[in-house]
Amino acid sequence: MNSTFKKRFFHAAACRLLILIGLITSQPMWAQTADSVAYFSIKDCIEYASNKNSNIRLARFDERIALAQVSEVKGGALPQININGSLEDRLKIPVQLLPNAIFGDTSGGFTPVKFGTKYTASLTGEVTQTIINPSLWIGLKAAKSSRKFYEQTTQRVSEQTAYSIANAYYQIIVAQKRLLLLESNLASTQKLLTNTELQLQNGVAKRVDVNRLKVNSNNLQSQIKQAQLSLEQAFNNLKFQMGMSLENRIALIDTALTFKQEDAITEESGGNFFENRIDYKILETNLELQDLDRRNQRSGYYPTLSAYGNYSYQAQRQTFNFFEGGQPWFQSSAIGLRLNIPIFDGLQRNARIQQSRLNVEKVKENMNLTKLTVSREVNNAVTQYRNTLQRIGSEQQNVQLAQEVYGVTQLEFREGVSTSSDVVNAETSLREAQNNYITTLLDLYIARLDLERAKGNILPYLNSAK
Repeated sequence: MNSTFKKRFFHAAACRLLILIGLITSQPMWAQTADSVAYFSIKDCIEYASNKNSNIRLARFDERIALAQVSEVKGGALPQININGSLEDRLKIPVQLLPNAIFGDTSGGFTPVKFGTKYTASLTGEVTQTIINPSLWIGLKAAKSSRKFYEQTTQRVSEQTAYSIANAYYQIIVAQKRLLLLESNLASTQKLLTNTELQLQNGVAKRVDVNRLKVNSNNLQSQIKQAQLSLEQAFNNLKFQMGMSLENRIALIDTALTFKQEDAITEESGGNFFENRIDYKILETNLELQDLDRRNQRSGYYPTLSAYGNYSYQAQRQTFNFFEGGQPWFQSSAIGLRLNIPIFDGLQRNARIQQSRLNVEKVKENMNLTKLTVSREVNNAVTQYRNTLQRIGSEQQNVQLAQEVYGVTQLEFREGVSTSSDVVNAETSLREAQNNYITTLLDLYIARLDLERAKGNILPYLNSAK
């Protein structure tokens, strides 16, 4: 290889490498020119989804329902006021048989007598106040714990949504990079094809060389169309996760998706990460609820005491003249205490207490299982991340080597040393190396997401991502 050939080779290889780096790190230009396009970072997508994602909105409805339930239980401790009214028309007045002896007749027998009037009206107001009811106070604590349970459920849904958004976001970046790399390879192939066609006209190249390059160009064009379709589908998936209409046009801001060695994590997988997991926190709250349910069932053995007071108006008429003045209305009132002492219920409450105790033990066992599951997930995620970290360095080297081989092969083809088959094979190898690198880079980002999710740190990690 003479000095001129070496200079041309290294100059072409350097240019190719710079183009690759630029494609990997740059933002797609089409997203910067459309005025109607909205720009989103990962944090922007998560923030948008917090208000628009249907799963999060449904979870917040449950929160509001739980809040209303707390108010409902609180209302049971306040005075209960009711007003009852009745108006009765006795179509047939009841008849009672009275002994004739009452009327001085000693012959025996009975006399039928109608008791009451045809029309009766009453209006009664009553106030009751619970004084002693252990179940009421336990229910208030359970309502508050239930509210916390639904708040934690909303957090779990938010974490799942954030993970799905980040995953979809990275998928778009990969699709964009693949498309740009294919377009770059196509431009290079078409340029070489044009030069080869000129050489064919001058009798320097062969027809088979032109045909091979045309086939390669057509294959690249077909792959570009498929990559465009994949990109559109990736955008639709992201919009769905965000709760956005598919008709909206968006572009990404965080499109670098590059790897730097200093970004790698080296921490060990040990630690009580289950304490950070929302799944474990939900189980802790569920344990509180089950324990409160057990206490509530036991409280059913205790007496309840309430106070009451009532005041009523009542009138009886033979004719319907309740609204005429001068007619008498009779008043009555009373205050008192109501005591309820449960004696025997056929052991039903005892069976419910046994069920509550078993539910408590069941939740405790689920908590132990969750601890083991989290430990396994963290260890597996760390292993996956480190393995992918080792692969990424090899893929970077493969891209550089394939780039050099492709540049040298093109130069040799122009010099007449290599064939068009060598060029096509070199381009195919380069494309595979580029795809493998981008795919491995995506795997690395997803592995980091899986690790942060396993540690219960997915939202802080994404919110702090640069």
